[in-house]
Amino acid sequence: MKIVSAFALAASLAVSTSAFALTPSDLYGSPANGAAAARQITIDSHTRYVNVKHGDTVTFTNGTDTVTWYFDGISSEIPLAKIFPAAAPNIEIYIEPDTQA
Repeated sequence: MKIVSAFALAASLAVSTSAFALTPSDLYGSPANGAAAARQITIDSHTRYVNVKHGDTVTFTNGTDTVTWYFDGISSEIPLAKIFPAAAPNIEIYIEPDTQA
């Protein structure tokens, strides 16, 4: 009986903790409407990194491809390829924390 109870407890803990898993939006932010962007950044062969602030909405372009992103996630650094796969690889986005909160 104790084995069954221990198994039931372990199973219930596993289910309850998985309900709190972070989503990509929690980590990185989310796509946004281009009209909401306060900045536009052109990605080219010379781009090595991008600095943004938490809460910024930014449009990234690299010629013909465009993506607009709202940075409200908890990460302070993310690869640009996570949100803009058409961009060049190995470009990092550094996200400055919101100091007004």
